[in-house]
Amino acid sequence: MTDTPEKPGHGPVTLVAIAFGVILALLVAWTLWDRYGPEDPDPCGPGLHTTNGECIGVSDGGGKPFMEDLTEVMKRIKEENNRIDGQTHVTIALMIPMTSDHEQVRRQILHEVQGAYIAQYFANGATKAEKQSGGEHPKIRLVLANPGKNRDQWRPVADQLAGLAEDKKHNLRTVFGFDLSVRPTAEAIAYLTTEKKIPVVGGPITGDEFTGYPLFARIAPTNSDQADALVHFDENLDLEHAILVKDTRSSDPYNESLLQAYEGKLRRSPHEPMPFESDGTDAEGGLSSEFKRMATDICVLRPQVNTVYFAGRPTHLRQFLNELARNRPCKEEPFTVVSGSGASTLYADTKLDWDALRGLRGDGGRWEGKVTVLYTSVSHPDGWLSKQPRPPETGGSPAVVRELMQRLAAPAPVGPIGPADIYDSRTVSVHDSAKTAIAGIRLHAEGRKSGYVPTLREIGTDWNALRGVHKVDGASGWICIDNKGNAYNKAVAVVRIDPDVRGERPTFVGLAWPRKSPPPKGQEGSGACQIPRAQ
Repeated sequence: MTDTPEKPGHGPVTLVAIAFGVILALLVAWTLWDRYGPEDPDPCGPGLHTTNGECIGVSDGGGKPFMEDLTEVMKRIKEENNRIDGQTHVTIALMIPMTSDHEQVRRQILHEVQGAYIAQYFANGATKAEKQSGGEHPKIRLVLANPGKNRDQWRPVADQLAGLAEDKKHNLRTVFGFDLSVRPTAEAIAYLTTEKKIPVVGGPITGDEFTGYPLFARIAPTNSDQADALVHFDENLDLEHAILVKDTRSSDPYNESLLQAYEGKLRRSPHEPMPFESDGTDAEGGLSSEFKRMATDICVLRPQVNTVYFAGRPTHLRQFLNELARNRPCKEEPFTVVSGSGASTLYADTKLDWDALRGLRGDGGRWEGKVTVLYTSVSHPDGWLSKQPRPPETGGSPAVVRELMQRLAAPAPVGPIGPADIYDSRTVSVHDSAKTAIAGIRLHAEGRKSGYVPTLREIGTDWNALRGVHKVDGASGWICIDNKGNAYNKAVAVVRIDPDVRGERPTFVGLAWPRKSPPPKGQEGSGACQIPRAQ
């Protein structure tokens, strides 16, 4: 009998080889899945990714809200975008930081997004009059572009917007907003307009340096225009004795242009400016002792000096005001502090010491002098709605302001959109920049078939057509774009923070004009708003 050989068993070496093969196969499969398989959805939602705890990118209103304050208004934006889906449309993008560590800035962001949404909703033919006005095509799709609270993610977000401009489904045609005159804003605008050839409309950016970009326009008067308007408005301002407090921090276009404008106006003053250096736009820093010293030094200059010009950001203006009100030795003397449009949000700053500004003593008594703040603002509704002083016949429209205020308070389907406030000028300025963007887009759709979508070049190279009969009737006043992309002779609201009117709203003083007076009435059909040839 022949023995049958046994089948060889799995020895130790064979088992190791099998295990190694299994592990290698799993690693290859995982690598292929990671590279080519579907990506896990980001918790922020489509078009967004998480960076440093923020949702960065472009949102159509869906997905996770950038911050809780925006929940309601983003829901409305998504509903409106869904409503027009399938119709010929273009996309406009609001590019601002969509969150902040500061309560006051979060409130500003909400107001800006509300202004953009109101402009979109009613541009899409929400009322019978608007449907009959013509030019309601293409429809407007609104997206929110978040470059991060420090604006340091502007480049990838700008590239994402450029992709939407190339995509015929989205037809992005304008980026608008840009609410702060800082270096990342300038870099983003330059990149979008120069490299990506995308038209841009600036909102409340007033730095003089924001001029000369191709395909760029803005609706706010420059800091120089605001300074000119203020001087024309009140020739009793004692420029020959006033003193300037200035932030010397570099790379802040708002501070720099405001400083240049004020230095030009105060050139006859014998007093050397008082400098300080802040740590950043919203940084509190350690300036209290420095401002306290300034308050003492300013008192030494009395009785000649009772006006202080402040070239700096609102956070530091608030700090300076608190120290001047609390700690100046000459509390019996009143002071007026003059600043630019950045002060528009100061009245809502919860850290502003209203009692000190009013001159109240700790024992309940009162000093003779109080500290008031006079500033120029992009807008104030009373500029067109007040009965005294009566608004001019040109330069703006009461009807447009009333309409915006009604829309902000409107119930569904417009709202709810969160708590609104028109007095900080943020809602108005972003609303008007969106309205200007839409006007520029639809100007090239007039007379065309309803399916026509204007090109990027058509829109961006023709902003200066928005004048005369094509001026934009904004809630902040007429917007007439000159050949440099600036708003010509734009109405400037002169506003006062009166410490006896605590925190309710800033007090409107009057309208001022960079060219001394409102635009003249145009001949019939001209729409006024004509721009003379530069001298």
